[in-house]
Amino acid sequence: MSVSTTTTRSRRRETRPHTRWLLVLYAAALLGTLAAGVPGPTRAEGGMSADRLTALFERYGETSGRWNGADRTASVRLPDGRLLWLFSDTFLGPVGPDGSRPRTASFINNSAVVQQGDVLHETVHGGTAEEPASLVPPPAADQFHWIGDAQVVGETLQILVNRYRGTGDGPLDHVLLGTSLATFTLPGLTPTTVRPLPLGERISWGSALLRDGGHTLIYGTEASGETKFAHVARVAGDDLGGPWEFWTGSDWAPEADRSARVLSGVGTSYGVQRVGDRYVLVTHENNLVFSANLVAYSAAGPTGPFDGPGYLHQAPETDAGHLVYDADLHPDLARPGKLLISYNVNNVDDAVTYADAGVYRPRFVEVDWPRPRPDRADLPPAPAALTADPRGAGNAELRWRPVTVDDDPRYLVHRRDVTAGQTHFVRIGEPTAEPRWSADFLVNGHEYEFRVTALGRRGEGPPSPVARMTATVPPPPPPGGLRAEAGLTGDVVVRWDPLPFVQLFRLYRRDVTAGQREPALVGTFTGTSATVSSLWHTRTYEFTVVAVGGGGDSRPSAPVRATASVNPPAPPARLTARQQPDGDLRLSWASLGPGVSYRVYRRDVTAGETRLGSPSLDTRASHLARHLEHGHEYEFAVSAVDRGREGPVSPPVRAQARFTAPNVVPTGLLVRKVGTGQVELTWRSTNPGGWHRVYRRDLTAGEREFTEETVPVQGTEATIHRLRNGHEYEFAVAAANQAGAGRLSRPVRATPRLPTPGGLVVTATGTGEARLTWRSAAPDLAYRVQVRDVTSGEPWRTDPYVVSGTGFTAVLLTRGHRYEFRVAATDGVDTGTPSAPVVVLVR
Repeated sequence: MSVSTTTTRSRRRETRPHTRWLLVLYAAALLGTLAAGVPGPTRAEGGMSADRLTALFERYGETSGRWNGADRTASVRLPDGRLLWLFSDTFLGPVGPDGSRPRTASFINNSAVVQQGDVLHETVHGGTAEEPASLVPPPAADQFHWIGDAQVVGETLQILVNRYRGTGDGPLDHVLLGTSLATFTLPGLTPTTVRPLPLGERISWGSALLRDGGHTLIYGTEASGETKFAHVARVAGDDLGGPWEFWTGSDWAPEADRSARVLSGVGTSYGVQRVGDRYVLVTHENNLVFSANLVAYSAAGPTGPFDGPGYLHQAPETDAGHLVYDADLHPDLARPGKLLISYNVNNVDDAVTYADAGVYRPRFVEVDWPRPRPDRADLPPAPAALTADPRGAGNAELRWRPVTVDDDPRYLVHRRDVTAGQTHFVRIGEPTAEPRWSADFLVNGHEYEFRVTALGRRGEGPPSPVARMTATVPPPPPPGGLRAEAGLTGDVVVRWDPLPFVQLFRLYRRDVTAGQREPALVGTFTGTSATVSSLWHTRTYEFTVVAVGGGGDSRPSAPVRATASVNPPAPPARLTARQQPDGDLRLSWASLGPGVSYRVYRRDVTAGETRLGSPSLDTRASHLARHLEHGHEYEFAVSAVDRGREGPVSPPVRAQARFTAPNVVPTGLLVRKVGTGQVELTWRSTNPGGWHRVYRRDLTAGEREFTEETVPVQGTEATIHRLRNGHEYEFAVAAANQAGAGRLSRPVRATPRLPTPGGLVVTATGTGEARLTWRSAAPDLAYRVQVRDVTSGEPWRTDPYVVSGTGFTAVLLTRGHRYEFRVAATDGVDTGTPSAPVVVLVR
């Protein structure tokens, strides 16, 4: 893995850009050059205010041209004083003049930004500037990492990362696969390892880290239905790669499956900090879906039991229809006596985050801590006689006896879902002046507890006695008024009418043109509209919507259809062609963003071609033109294809293909097999699939120079034919291309030989003749029969006729004489070693 600073504006997405926070809500390099700068202070003088930090990231996102938005927002102080900000889903590149995020903005699943003093200095990611990738790379094509918390151990940065796999097309279609430990060496932030930890798939570990005494505490999050629970583990010392222990509710144990829930309503990330003799846990309020509140819990020990919640901040972004999530603490920058908190903002409709890049950036707030406790004598008393009556529409009617105080009190209603395992009450709604309330959005069959507090001029009083009820919730009716409007960028906006007591809707689509039979889930959305992107040009899609209520899902709405349209993409700019040593030409051009593919056209100018040929296809903004002719000039042009719509071709570029003879020498040349008139060779090469030339010389014939075989060989093995049997040969090989061959390898020698026939049988026939038979020595060979008259002392003589089969009859033999026969194979040029002789008496 490589690390790069971001200087580009285009990159194919590794996964959908707005899935991490949806999963959260719905389930509830820099190389040595970065180390060479002037170190920042260990802690900014007096800390940094929340407003200053929010403005710092706003300005960096608008002006850096590198980073324009992200979520998660963890921080860790490095030994040289720099502060490293770690993010999960990240958009790279500049924003538009109107503050919008281009649809071509690069997207990766995790990144970092370095703060030097009070300046955000660099964006850090994997890959290269031209092809950025996640800082912590995915272990497989369908997987990705989201960032947990991080710490420094000696000269090593340790980051806990959660590994996920996509399970479908919808933004919620992901499953947790486990937790890994990513390490980087300092000060250069050089990546070293990404090691899966044996922690299972139930809990995403790394929500927060806290060094406490002789241990490092690791907090994690378990998602169970719509509720999230905090867990605690620890390691002795500070190395997260050491043995882990898990809090069981009463003790520490080494088994991960014994980890106990300590608190409900946390986010996937949250912050834990020790203040004095107390531990404070700050999180986005996840006991209530789509809450705007950041809350704090405190305890005497790191595992609880926790008191709270204490309400710290109500995010104003929800008033504009945005969603908030993933609160965290940043003690290294906090001002004295304050908690410095970050949280993230997004919108369920990604069209909003593209239209306004500022939406998808961290915000910071700070609150006094510890908070002063009001005098209980100045607070209003607890309301009495609280009742909770279930209603068939999925709500509960609450009533209580009003309190009597000098001023007019208001009331706050709190709810706990007992069935879901919520450990604490959550405040619902805004203060009311009336002693009654309708609690909505309940889940069918769940038992709930309610209590009420009075709010006076000096604060909130004690809670009323608890009222309990079990909700009865019917499924909602199907949404009505469905309509779909196609845009010009492969997008369709789907709208529907609101439904009482329904906050969530599931949108489905079916590709009618492609013949899709069953609709696929697009995603889960709030509100009454959604933008569906990445649709194919001229395809007709059918959409349906399902309402998600406490009583289950509604029936699908009546379908609506729309035909997608995609503007033809612009011709790729800055097309260049660079010569490669092997004669290939490397083309590159400016990327047009995720989801865009390219067609590369070429023509051989030297060969007289007048038209561009059939295109090659590429998904990245580069192409390797191969199989070119040495010395030929080629012309190239590139067009972009966006979801089936091809745009015009780019201005052409020309380049000449020039090969350089290889300078590598094959090694390990061996004779693998010697056959009849042939030899099988094998060797090693740095280019196993490349071309090679084979050379030979006949030592027996006295040849002093090597002769090149006519046909080159692709690969690292060859069979050499047409050799003289019985002749000794020397062979060598060389890497080759169109510019010629490189240096010869060390030679090897081999002598091909004709095989010797076996099984010779000679039978006298009694008429001055003898019949010979033998076994075939090899296909396509002939034979020479040799004979001598032993009785008369005759030397060996060869019969003048070549025998094509495996039988022969000798005639005109002298009766009473003893003869000796033998057979040798011949290839028509050379004759091999004869068989053992066989003696026969002729009668």
